[in-house]
Amino acid sequence: MEKITDDTMRQTIVSTLIETFDAMLSMTLEAVDESAPAALDINRMVGAIHFGGEVVGVMSFNLSEAFALTVTAAMLGIEADQIKNQEEIKDVIGELANIVAGNLKTEFLDVGLTCVISTPSITSGSDFKIDPVDIAEPLQFTFKSQDDWVQVELCVKEEIGAKEDIMSDLSSEVIMERVAGVDIKTAIINSVIDVFYTMLDMEVEAIQEVPESFTEEMRTVGSVTFAGEVDGMFNIQVNDDFGKAMTAAMLGMEVDEIESEEEVYDVIRELSNIIGGNLKSNFVDAGLSCVLSTPAITNGRDFKVSPTHVITPSRFLFSHKDSIIIVEAGVKRDKSVSEEADDETGEDKAPPSSTDQVMMTETDGEVDQFKNLGLVMDIPLQVTVELGRSKRRINDVLKMGPGSVVELEQMEGEPVDILINQTLIAKGFVVVEKEKYGIRISEIVSRKERMKSIR
Repeated sequence: MEKITDDTMRQTIVSTLIETFDAMLSMTLEAVDESAPAALDINRMVGAIHFGGEVVGVMSFNLSEAFALTVTAAMLGIEADQIKNQEEIKDVIGELANIVAGNLKTEFLDVGLTCVISTPSITSGSDFKIDPVDIAEPLQFTFKSQDDWVQVELCVKEEIGAKEDIMSDLSSEVIMERVAGVDIKTAIINSVIDVFYTMLDMEVEAIQEVPESFTEEMRTVGSVTFAGEVDGMFNIQVNDDFGKAMTAAMLGMEVDEIESEEEVYDVIRELSNIIGGNLKSNFVDAGLSCVLSTPAITNGRDFKVSPTHVITPSRFLFSHKDSIIIVEAGVKRDKSVSEEADDETGEDKAPPSSTDQVMMTETDGEVDQFKNLGLVMDIPLQVTVELGRSKRRINDVLKMGPGSVVELEQMEGEPVDILINQTLIAKGFVVVEKEKYGIRISEIVSRKERMKSIR
């Protein structure tokens, strides 16, 4: 980060969390240098909030489920045994994460970085890991309250100038009306079928219920969130065996040639990004501005990724041979608008537990696998040519002036990188045509290289 220092972000997180625990929970919290015990990895809750705009990244708030129960009781001013359900705990943890992220957002705005934050998502369970977002060096913090621990991690980077998608001059009533006019069900069904067919050469079909033979084993969930005039989320979940089959299909190899789980995660990241991006396009077409978060990956045997109560996601099921694909998607809506829209679309709400039987809305007739392809043809894409890069010490930068030559790592005669929306797509050589620079493409990069570039 150039416009704001790590120390400023560190001070904001530490002071906000300590003051919030004191003022709202009447609990003493202190920042400590030691690491949290391994026991925190068992039966835990993680509240995550994504940043979009000129600041991109994620902040996560991690604590044990037992401490989350204590914190919720303190926040609500009741005894722990008076807490009605898991939703109350999720809302409190989400609110704490929201307070910290909100104060960070204020710091970013104060230095001229326009950004928005997403609605919190909550991951809970006894057996899961969250694959870190690899966009910047993370800042990590550990706090202690008596024998309980809290971990906070912040991973953000600047995207100067990326604020067009979050500028808003619409009233909340107009926003809710336009959100309600987007057919999320049809967009999701068509997009999932199209993407699996065109990118993986896999034919999937929408189904109405989980087959009795299906069991949730080790699985991976790819998640993206929407922020701006649209607050929402999109998750796609597959069992690990099918995730490997998807990866092999995407990379054109055999399953036993997959070198690491990161390759599987990268494929699910890209699918989350593409399908979530298609849904975003529907919102943009409806006149709504929003940004899509960097895809997050969660893997494990016992966990659930869900939003707080302000978003009630719908669940959709798809099958490919004996494998099942579970998709959840939802946006924040005004209650009256939400009820009216649900009556019209017939969408089913996602059940409270990932192990419960899930149902999907009925589809009206056959789904055209290529129905949405024409919708994306006119979407503008940013093409960037990267001539080269160089690292310099601050002392060297201060000596620069008119006439200084900056040497790049790129050697003369080497191809330059061609990026589409910051994703490496091809390589080529600089040419001059009619007194204008151009690039002659010499190589289209492999899917494997392309997926590495979006992490």
